[in-house]
Amino acid sequence: MKHTSIPGINLTTCKILHDSKKEKIYLTPDYKVIKICKNLDECRREYLILRYCQNNKYFPKVYEYHAGYIIREYISGICLIDYIKKQSIDESLVLSLVDLIENFKLLHFTRLDTGISHIFINKNGTLKVIGLKNNYLRKEKYPKHMISGLRKLKVSKKFFKVLKKQHPDLYQKWKD
Repeated sequence: MKHTSIPGINLTTCKILHDSKKEKIYLTPDYKVIKICKNLDECRREYLILRYCQNNKYFPKVYEYHAGYIIREYISGICLIDYIKKQSIDESLVLSLVDLIENFKLLHFTRLDTGISHIFINKNGTLKVIGLKNNYLRKEKYPKHMISGLRKLKVSKKFFKVLKKQHPDLYQKWKD
């Protein structure tokens, strides 16, 4: 990835959080995230979603966008996959995940889903979601990828048990 010049920021002083063929993600010394994207359209879509969701508790604040990169709030905590491997899943977490998906509906997302690798949980149990560049592009009426991730971690039965008890309407829609 070529884009290494960002005005006012020396990337050599930043910690690399993620490096792939599609993107490079840095943490600045002042705890902001710089996401440099190879695909300019995806970068712009992600920025627009973050800007649209600025006042939603589940999304990081976005500070800047320029062609090819975004500067946003750093999300502390751990990836939901690692959290579940250590702590498993409980009713409170299930209800937070359901609330997250319900917020996707409120935001008029056409894709009511995200992979659990894009969900982070902090020390207080608060969830934040990152990497939502396709939630207005793709269509998904239920959290298929999220449930698949929970299945792989062998906690989907607990998830559906809580869902059936607390949200029987969603249980019927999502179980099938």
